Amino acid sequence: MITVTRKFADRVADVAQLLEGDEIPDEALRRLTALAAELVPGGTAASVTIAMASGALTFAASDQRLERLHRLQFDGDGDAGPVVETLRHNEPRRVDDTAAECRWPAFCRAAAEAGFASCLVLPLRTDRRPAGAVALYGPEPNVFRGAVHDIALLVAAQGGTAVHNAAVYRTSRRMVESLQAGLESRAVIEQAKGILHAELGVSPAEAFHLLSRYSQNTNQRVRKISARLVQGQLAAADFRPPAPGESQLPGEGFAPVGARTSPE
Repeated sequence: MITVTRKFADRVADVAQLLEGDEIPDEALRRLTALAAELVPGGTAASVTIAMASGALTFAASDQRLERLHRLQFDGDGDAGPVVETLRHNEPRRVDDTAAECRWPAFCRAAAEAGFASCLVLPLRTDRRPAGAVALYGPEPNVFRGAVHDIALLVAAQGGTAVHNAAVYRTSRRMVESLQAGLESRAVIEQAKGILHAELGVSPAEAFHLLSRYSQNTNQRVRKISARLVQGQLAAADFRPPAPGESQLPGEGFAPVGARTSPE
């Protein structure tokens, strides 16, 4: 009989927060596999396979023996195994005895040789599709039945939440980084406009127009040009509007930075 204590319940709840805000996803996935192997009674090893949006797979395992089983399923000619089917059909797959199981003979033979008599694979569900699968392995037959199966389902559900949280965190972080880059770009452009306003006596709107025209004529981004002006690599005179009767525009006659042969 399995007794579920408050401490055990708290440990299972921790799974949902495991990947949130983690800076090293591979290490976090390895911790997820170690926690899964620890929490599910009878299981001694676990692996997690995450299906990326690009179609690629990210794999982590608590035991090196599982790496061969993973390659056998995904790199072999048969492309067969319980993890493959769980990802394909979004359904659990269970092997009660690798010595007697008729499905996936190559996988079961390799698992038995590695010392695993039973296996349970559960989908890590998110709000859209199975984000991946968690595979649990035990040294004895018929390990993942009854209450143990229910505990494994709970761990897998929390693992799916962890993967979802990690995806939300990464999306949010990219948005923040993009916003920060935009603010930094705006700040350097404002500095450049201030330099042109002070040295050429043009208005802020005219200063931005001069920056934009230089950008078009030299095929450089406005932010890069602004940064070069602020750093002293360009002079305000380079942006001076043409005098009456002059045909040359600011930036004309200046080759892009990459095409220059003389030092800046």
